[in-house]
Amino acid sequence: MNEIMNKLNRNVMIALLTLVVGIVLGVFYAWVISPVEWVDGEVNQLRRDLRVEYLRMTIDSFALNEDVDLAIQRYDSIGSDKDKILAEVGGDPGMVSPSNIQRFKEIVETYLEAEDTSATASESGHEEGFSLSRLLLPVCGATLLLGLLLIVALVLRRRVDAGGQEEYYEYEEELAPAQMYDQEVPLQDDQPLATFRTTYALGDDLYDDSFSIESASGDFLGECGVGIGDVIGVGEPKKVNAFEIWLFDKNDIQTVTKVIMSRYTFEDGETRAKLAAKGDPIEARGGDVVTLQTASLTVEARIVDLNYGDSALPAESYFDRLTIELKALPTVL
Repeated sequence: MNEIMNKLNRNVMIALLTLVVGIVLGVFYAWVISPVEWVDGEVNQLRRDLRVEYLRMTIDSFALNEDVDLAIQRYDSIGSDKDKILAEVGGDPGMVSPSNIQRFKEIVETYLEAEDTSATASESGHEEGFSLSRLLLPVCGATLLLGLLLIVALVLRRRVDAGGQEEYYEYEEELAPAQMYDQEVPLQDDQPLATFRTTYALGDDLYDDSFSIESASGDFLGECGVGIGDVIGVGEPKKVNAFEIWLFDKNDIQTVTKVIMSRYTFEDGETRAKLAAKGDPIEARGGDVVTLQTASLTVEARIVDLNYGDSALPAESYFDRLTIELKALPTVL
């Protein structure tokens, strides 16, 4: 009898030691040898100031394309504090039109009311629907039972290994969407993702055009646009002497800006130095191409049409009309 108890105790100790060593080795492998690498992060993982800027661009994009589903999808991707961020944008709109912000808030409020109604209906019928807690309980119970059986006898090692293999398959299935995204059919180097054209005319004091850049499958990649950078003189209408051309890349989380200036402004060293803080200063010339590049996007901005205003201000100091064509391409490294 004592010999049987000694063998049983020895088997139990071996099982416990095997379990502890396996856990230690598994943690060491997962955290040191082959740690998980996070890619394709979500918007809600960004810093708060970047999420505020992302919401401003979402509002501008919605004002342009009026795609309610896409706007709500981007709004939800900001995270649980999206309503606070929307309020922050309302208090500090930056370059966003207040009327566009108000219209976006109305769309969001309508969406939230519909969501509350759907949630109420879901709670009333939860007894008949699928419950995650009902699935977690048997899974946790089975895991506990498996651990107890492992301590009692080593013969269940094969089942544990099989369970580990199933977890590996589940891990591969979780990675599959990201791998499929990475293997999306690439565009040719000279094939643009999109082409936009924008025109400013004297008197358009609120001029600020922005465009959404998407992949062939409809995934959001970034945005680009043109807006007023500086004015000269006083009175109405505003005499615009510089424009900002900008590019936002979702994968780079940064905005690249270049400032195109009238000839008079570019030759004025003091004004050029002041505007250089916003972006690279460039003299506007008809037919010239200005290139903006980030990690995965390139925008070629071509000045199609250029006319200067004629008034008491210095010659070629402000724009009467300006047309720019924006061609978005994937960045080729």
